[in-house]
Amino acid sequence: MMAANLDQLEPLVAAAASGDADAFGRIIGSTSGMVSSVALSIVRDVELSQDVAQDVFLSAWRDLKKLRNAASFLPWLRQMTRNRAHHVLRSRIRSRRWFEQLTGNESQAEATPDTRPDAAGHLLAAEQREALRSAIAALPDDTREVVILFYREGQSAAQVASLLELTEDAVKKRLSRARASLRGTMLERLGDTVAKTAPGAAFTLAIVTALPLTAPLTVSAAAAGTAKVTSATASSTSWAWIVSLVMPAVGVVLGSIGGLLGAVLGVRGVMKEARDDRERQELRWFAVANVAAVLAAGVGFQLGINVIRGAWFTIVNFATLNVVLLWLHLRWFPRIVARRLAAEMAEDPVRARQRRERDRLFKIIGWVVGLTLGWLGLFLGLLASHKL
Repeated sequence: MMAANLDQLEPLVAAAASGDADAFGRIIGSTSGMVSSVALSIVRDVELSQDVAQDVFLSAWRDLKKLRNAASFLPWLRQMTRNRAHHVLRSRIRSRRWFEQLTGNESQAEATPDTRPDAAGHLLAAEQREALRSAIAALPDDTREVVILFYREGQSAAQVASLLELTEDAVKKRLSRARASLRGTMLERLGDTVAKTAPGAAFTLAIVTALPLTAPLTVSAAAAGTAKVTSATASSTSWAWIVSLVMPAVGVVLGSIGGLLGAVLGVRGVMKEARDDRERQELRWFAVANVAAVLAAGVGFQLGINVIRGAWFTIVNFATLNVVLLWLHLRWFPRIVARRLAAEMAEDPVRARQRRERDRLFKIIGWVVGLTLGWLGLFLGLLASHKL
C-alpha cells in the first residue's frame, strides 16, 4: 500500500470519512511515522508506542466523520496521539506502583520484560530499551518529537517540518539543541534504533484489515480494502481482532447468564416457602430487578471496553452494580420476607432464631467472598489490559 504525499491528505481524509478504507490506509502510510514518533517521545518504549499508534488510528477511523475541516487532520491526529500516550503512560506508572506495593519488590517490577511484539515484529532487548529510554529522557522536552521523527523520515528536516507543521529553521534549531544535549555517539545510536523500529507496511496492513470491525464501510470500499491484502496475513490479523472484540462480549454474556441463574435459582428456593401469592409476586419482581442490574452492568462493561476505553468508567460501573445489589439484598429482600419471618418467630422462636443466625452468617461469607473476588478480578483484568 503506497503512502500518499502530505499535500494529498485533504482529499484522502474526505474519502476516508465516507468509508474508504484504502484512502485511510494511504493516510496511515503517510502519518504512521509521525504518530508512532510522537507516542515514542512520550512513553519512551517502542512496543508501547506502536500499541498507542494502533489505538490512535482506530479511534481516528471511528471519529473521522466528526472532523469538520479536513485541513485540521494533522493537528487533530497529533493531539489525539499525545493525549492517548499520556494516558497510557499514567496508567503504566500507576500499574507499576500498584505492583511494587503488592510485591514489595521495586527491582522486580523494573526488570519484568515486556514481551509484546510491535506491528512490524521488532523486539528490543532489555538493555536496548533502557538505553533508548535514557537517550529520549536526556533530550530537551521540545526536541523529542523532532529528533525521533527526523531519523524515521530519512533525516529530512523538510519532511519533519511538514508533518509537525513547523518551519525548517525551527526543526534545525531543535536538532541542534538535541546534539548539544546528547554526548558522543548517543544521538547516532538513538537515531539508528528509532529508524530500525519505524512502523512499516505490516503496521498499516494490520490496522486496515481491522477497520471493517470498527466502523461501517461501503460495499465497494470494503471490497477494495480486502482485495489489497494477502489472504494469509489478512486471515490471521482478522482473527486476532475478532477474538479481541468478541471475547469481552462472551464475558458479558456469560456473566449475565451467571447473574440470571444466580438470581432465579436463589429466589426459587425462597419462593417455595412463600406463604401467599403476594410474597411470590414480590419475589418475582426481586429476581427481575437482579437480572436487570446484571444486564445493565454487562452493557456498561461493553461500553467501557470498546467505546470509552477508560478504567474509571469500568470501575464506576462495577461499583454501581455492587451498590444496587447491596440495596436489593439488604433493604428490599428483608421487606419482602418480613411477614414470613414474623410468622416463623411466633410459631417456633428458637428454630427461627437459629435459622436467622445461619442465614446471616452465609450472607456475610457470600458477600465478602463475592466482593473480594469481583474487585480483585476487575483490577487484575485492568492491569493485564494496561488500563490501570
